[in-house]
Amino acid sequence: TTAAALERFTVNLTITNLPYTCDLENPDSARFRATRRVMNTLLDRLLKESSIGPVFQGCETTDFRY
Repeated sequence: TTAAALERFTVNLTITNLPYTCDLENPDSARFRATRRVMNTLLDRLLKESSIGPVFQGCETTDFRY
């Protein structure tokens, strides 16, 4: 048995209840870091409980945009 190759993919989400502010452009801002932490936690939870859960390795929020 050979291990499956890991593949990266991009998912774009629209979050309608998160007002965009300019500090979300700066990955070093407290708001960006806090929002990224929450998004990663929620998406990890959701995807681990989905059909891809057994092979899911984690997600990474890279940016927020208007």
